Formats: sequence, C-alpha cells, structure tokens
Amino acid sequence: MASLETETTFNGSIESVFDAIRKYEKYPEYLPGVTRIDVLPAKEKGSVCQVRYELNIVKTFYYVLNMYEEGPRKIWWTLAESNILKGNNGSWTFKATKGSAKGSEKGKEKTHASYKLDIKFKGLIPSAITDQVAKANLPLMMTGFQKLIDDSHR
Repeated sequence: MASLETETTFNGSIESVFDAIRKYEKYPEYLPGVTRIDVLPAKEKGSVCQVRYELNIVKTFYYVLNMYEEGPRKIWWTLAESNILKGNNGSWTFKATKGSAKGSEKGKEKTHASYKLDIKFKGLIPSAITDQVAKANLPLMMTGFQKLIDDSHR
C-alpha cells in the first residue's frame, strides 16, 4: 500500500478552496496524468456523487470514487471500483489561516490544507515503486490545484 500525506497553504478563502477542489470535472485541465473525469450520481449513503477518473501514468487505467463532503472543511473518498486498484481512500481537510502561502500578497485570505491518500494496487507491484511514483507526482498535483483555485476566483 502506498500512503501519502502532505500539508500546504493555498491562496484563497476556505470556501473558495473547497469549492474549487470539488470541481472534479476540471481536473483534466489542471492535474498531470488525468485524461478524463465523469461525475456520476451518488450510489452510497451520505455520498454526494461518484467520480470516475481515467489516468495515463505509464499505462491507462481508471477508478471510481465515492465522494463525501462536509463543506467547507473536508472532502473524503472511498474506492467504488477500478481495473488496477484494490483500495483508494483519502481526504482533504481545510482550515482558514493567516499564515503565508507561496507567492501570496499580504492581507489575502489563505487556507491550510492537509491531503492524505492510501492506495493499494491489484497484483504484485512493489511498494517502493508505487511510493516513488505517487511522491513524484505530488508537487505537480499541488501546483495544479493552486492553478485551479486561482482560475476559479476569476
């Protein structure tokens, strides 16, 4: 199982960060490797929707997540189905902050975000490889999310 945790500070209010990150259909424009997103009706109790991701990282694969939200503080998910994953559970938690974000202007609202992800692949893929791929994509992913947040303000 590959596990990731990171914390970052985004430029933007907690509401604007929450609203931008739940624009799942925009992910192919901002996140590396994401080639297609389909937002589907919820199938699990308490879920707000299902999101089907299609990615191309070394090979094309898909997964469907049950998405849950407690606006504007938390988004979390569980795996519904996949052709390559056995597990995909994770979350975003958000907190308004007065700390500085990279490239921020003084006095602008900021949001502290914690991102957690646990994924497990079907078959025998060494965890050292999955950890390395996941960690290599993390900085690009966070940069993509900040661009999505910035563009959603406009």
